[in-house]
Amino acid sequence: MTASRSTTSLAALLAVLACVEVVLFASDAADGVRYGVGAALAVGILVVVARLAKGRASD
Repeated sequence: MTASRSTTSLAALLAVLACVEVVLFASDAADGVRYGVGAALAVGILVVVARLAKGRASD
């Protein structure tokens, strides 16, 4: 049950990060802010995807 809850939490986090990325790039923020924060969000997305993949591989 803990693994299922963890996977669900990571999937929810992934959805939130992706939505924030889309909203950020659609905003009127300065280019430096959009690309800097967008890059940090992209790294976060990759980390979450890697953790999800690792969890699936161990199942």
